[in-house]
Amino acid sequence: MQHARAVAMSLFDIYSEMADEDQAVALASLKTVDPSVHDALVQLLVTDALAHVLDSPPWHGLATPTLSMDELGREDPGPTDGALR
Repeated sequence: MQHARAVAMSLFDIYSEMADEDQAVALASLKTVDPSVHDALVQLLVTDALAHVLDSPPWHGLATPTLSMDELGREDPGPTDGALR
């Protein structure tokens, strides 16, 4: 099984960059040649396709705290027309 996983890992980049139709044909051919490598490769491809927590930067999805003017140390909220001072 370790050999099959090693071979699957060496094939992963090639198969993951294929168009869906080409990948399906290549996987079907691989299944007839070496079913254990096919199964290991499919497992890698499926795992890669799933959404993962680390797919986005950790700061995405965090709430940004809103500070009051007192907390900012400003008394004047600034211009109301959106212009910078």
